[in-house]
Amino acid sequence: MATTSPTSLPPFDSVEVVDLDGDITTTAARMFGQTPAKRVRATGAQAQRLGDLFRALPPGEQARCHIPPFGLLFRLGETVVAAVSICWQCNNVHGHGGQVSLYFQFDASAKVSRELLAACKKAIAAG
Repeated sequence: MATTSPTSLPPFDSVEVVDLDGDITTTAARMFGQTPAKRVRATGAQAQRLGDLFRALPPGEQARCHIPPFGLLFRLGETVVAAVSICWQCNNVHGHGGQVSLYFQFDASAKVSRELLAACKKAIAAG
C-alpha cells in the first residue's frame, strides 16, 4: 500500500465518527455498519474541524500494533469519499479516499493529533 498524506483527503460535507472499541478483528465491519458500533455524524463546523485536524496530522513513526479506537467516514452527501481508522497508540492511519489508499504514520503526541482524538471522543460522548 502506498504511503500518502492526510492532506490527500477529498472534499466532504460530513464526518461519521465511529467508536471501533479497540477490536481489530471487527474494524471494517464496525466502520461500515455490519457490526454494531456507536457512531455520530458531524456536520457543518464540527465536520470541518475534524477534517482540518485530520489534514494537519504531522508525520511520525508507527509502532507495530494497530488497535484503532476510532474510525472516520468522510461523506459528501450520502457517499463515503474517505474512510480511515486511526490509532493514536500505533501512530498510523489506514483507509482509502476515493480510489487512493490512505496509509501514513503521524505523531500522536503532537497538539493537533491530541486535538483530533479529543474531538472524536467529544463527538462520541455527545451522540
